[in-house]
Amino acid sequence: MPSQRVRKPDVLVIGGGVAGLSAAVDLVSHDRTLLLVEQKSRCGGRTYSFVDDVTGDEVDNGQHLMMGCYRSSLSYLEKIGSLSRVTVQKRLSVTYRDEHLGPISLRSIPLPGSLGTAAGLLFLKSLSISERLSLLRVGFALLAEGKSDRERVDSLTVKEWLQRHGQSESARRNFWDIICIGALNESSERASASLFAKVLREIFLGSSLDSSMVIPGAGLSSVLVDPAVRFIESRRGSVLLNTSVESLIVGEDGITGAILSDKTRVLPRAVVSAIPYFDLPKMFDRKDRTKLPAIESAGRFISSPILSVHLWFDRPFVEEEFVGFLGSPIHWVFNKSKILKKESEGRQYLCLVVSSAGEFVGKGKGEIVELSLRELRRFYPRSKECRVVRSLVIKEKRATFSPRPGVNAFRPCNRTGIANFFLAGDWTDTGLPATIEGAIRSGDACGGLAREYLA
Repeated sequence: MPSQRVRKPDVLVIGGGVAGLSAAVDLVSHDRTLLLVEQKSRCGGRTYSFVDDVTGDEVDNGQHLMMGCYRSSLSYLEKIGSLSRVTVQKRLSVTYRDEHLGPISLRSIPLPGSLGTAAGLLFLKSLSISERLSLLRVGFALLAEGKSDRERVDSLTVKEWLQRHGQSESARRNFWDIICIGALNESSERASASLFAKVLREIFLGSSLDSSMVIPGAGLSSVLVDPAVRFIESRRGSVLLNTSVESLIVGEDGITGAILSDKTRVLPRAVVSAIPYFDLPKMFDRKDRTKLPAIESAGRFISSPILSVHLWFDRPFVEEEFVGFLGSPIHWVFNKSKILKKESEGRQYLCLVVSSAGEFVGKGKGEIVELSLRELRRFYPRSKECRVVRSLVIKEKRATFSPRPGVNAFRPCNRTGIANFFLAGDWTDTGLPATIEGAIRSGDACGGLAREYLA
């Protein structure tokens, strides 16, 4: 029989999503040998793109926007040489559409710091004057909140918290809800107020850049994933695809080895796990699971889906780069022809996004496409004259964890009860909801902890 293959990297990174990639990028940047294993045939996890074989366009599994306050994400992009592939707004500029009022703009005013964004709220024509002024009460509440206040907020839903701060149903429906469902992938009736408040602090209480949108100018794999893999492999890292960790061997002093699905034996000095919470228990024997409270905590999470509807039309009718729909089951529409700079081709490629899409994932493609067309015709009557030439529906059933009140208590920190084993992922205790920024922050943190342990 042939001898078993053995590999001895400084660090084994399990999972090639954005969290795992950021941990690996950090480690090879500090001259550590590394092996990254990913069970799928591609890296990226829930953040990836592919080329549609009919249109030739890059199609994202789900459209992602980033923001200027995503400092770790921007640093990651710069490190892997991908910062030029995103567009960073100089100041916040977002367009919403109301069926009756038409386009509504939210733009930051040229004023210092967060004052510009606050002033921009006063021009939202979807709200009455008194409702616009009441928005500022939320800002004052965020500034005044102490640590004990934030702990109490953790038991509230976003809707309950907004009501406590004098927000009307109209203000919630026509402004706060679209931020909540976009950032947390959950409705304001179910989402945690503490995570929502954290998002608002990062967006509205920082510099004028913090509230700006960061728009990927190419597919997610081209921007966030493929350059990272090249970066890792150009240094002291290896990436194995179509490979999973069958088991981790736990000794008295930590993880002593790993057995891969191809029967390779890995003897790392440290291990970073960047796999989803629902896959974590599979790598450990029952006797070892007691050393990891995170495994028990993983059972407390509920997944929240995201639905993406990709439509190609024979002619253009959407002018905006991206637009939010008010009072619609469709939350955002992204003009991919404009984003990908393909407007000259005559047709128009749109991506429609439904967050917290539990009631839609069981529907068939035809029903979902028809609903999408009805909504487009409501907000863009001119679309009735346009013909659909191609359609795709992508359902990410486990897109994020649902950020319900109290969920923060179950989110594990990056350190674990095993000295050389570290947890990364947007579900860990990043202080943020499940976002690209949270995933990258967790990966950076685990890279730092692994380096500290090795030193």
